[in-house]
Amino acid sequence: MTDPLIVLLGIVKISALVLGGIVSVLAYRAYRRTQIEGLQFFAVGLLVITIGTVLVGILHHVFGIPSVQGMLFESLVACGGFLVMIYGLYGQ
Repeated sequence: MTDPLIVLLGIVKISALVLGGIVSVLAYRAYRRTQIEGLQFFAVGLLVITIGTVLVGILHHVFGIPSVQGMLFESLVACGGFLVMIYGLYGQ
């Protein structure tokens, strides 16, 4: 039988994917409405972070990647997403 914490983690990861996707779409719509390029980079950066967060769970549970390596991957993806967001908001 599956551990209830793993099921809960799966539910939370899926929720994070849905919520992050919604915020990314809203940011992209705001970009299309206002043509402020920073919003476009913000949407892409947030989408990268959201997908990276879910991907690390898949890597661990499906492919057996150790937790520490998964957390390193997740942190690297988050840093990349934040760099995209910073570039869009301040680098232009």
